[in-house]
Amino acid sequence: MRVAFVYPNPRGDLPVRVAAGDAPDTNLLGQNHLGALGIDAFAYDSLLRRRTPRSTALHRITWHGRELTLPWELRSADLIVTPLADLLPLVSRLRRRPRVLLVSYHLVSAWDRAGGARRRLQRASLGAAAGILTVSEAARTRLLERTGMPESHVRTATLGVDTVWWTSTPVPSDGFVLTVGRDLARDYKTFIGAMAGLQTRAVIVAKKENLRGIDVPENVEVRLNISPAEVRALYAQARCVVVPVHPETDPRGTENSGTIAMLEAMASGRPVVVSDRPYLRDYVSPETARVVPPADASAMREAVRSLLDDDVEATTLADTARRAAVERHSTRAFAARLAEAIGALPW
Repeated sequence: MRVAFVYPNPRGDLPVRVAAGDAPDTNLLGQNHLGALGIDAFAYDSLLRRRTPRSTALHRITWHGRELTLPWELRSADLIVTPLADLLPLVSRLRRRPRVLLVSYHLVSAWDRAGGARRRLQRASLGAAAGILTVSEAARTRLLERTGMPESHVRTATLGVDTVWWTSTPVPSDGFVLTVGRDLARDYKTFIGAMAGLQTRAVIVAKKENLRGIDVPENVEVRLNISPAEVRALYAQARCVVVPVHPETDPRGTENSGTIAMLEAMASGRPVVVSDRPYLRDYVSPETARVVPPADASAMREAVRSLLDDDVEATTLADTARRAAVERHSTRAFAARLAEAIGALPW
């Protein structure tokens, strides 16, 4: 079986960099591990996107247009694994190949933001897919509730991160509090409010849009659009990692915001404080993270303070989190779940 992986954004030379050990393989969604499981899988960037610079007026046209051309570009593939869900499953069904397995970390949010006509198109496209993989059980439940699709059409496969690239290092006694993420569901206002009562440094890794309208105090440093290697160095310098996420009712971002950053921190052997959100509960337990109510700066501050003040608690939490990441949430583990889902598809 030949399986093509099509990602939302071009991956370019990422498979080569991963193979050379120069980048984490998280964003390949298990593609590079499927060969060991008997599946011929490869990453593919659409011809339209390869030929269109992001700065040109054609960017948005080709962003959607690739879903119309990919089934013809991938004539030799048996299956496409992708998050692209607007038109690709419908076009592939009309062409009768290749089939499409959707990996969803955003479909509930997209459905909730859509109007009636767009929802009808989404429902038809989702139904045309060979199957759908959500990355949390809460997302599966909500997607089934909203779309009315049969339960057999939607499975859950929790995500993984590169637990070799993100590796545990000794926690520095003079480290800072770190938060990482560029998804618009990140709640950096609450994070900064939590840091206001603590005598410690903090670092935010984000993009400008995340911090628009937020006053950043002197003890908080902002790093914008840095490389994975620089992020890894920051994890190594951190004493604690916080994943602040807006409440589920907030329409910004995607429903699974924070998942990857949380897993990176766990794999890096850092104690984690995370905002409670149903979609994240498949990944954390009281033994692997401190979970606080969303938008509650006081609760977040006290959770961080307890980890900074108690080295034994912080170390125990970090060690357990690292083991959970390696055993259950590595990219190899995700690839195994993905292979199982591919094998269960109706052919």
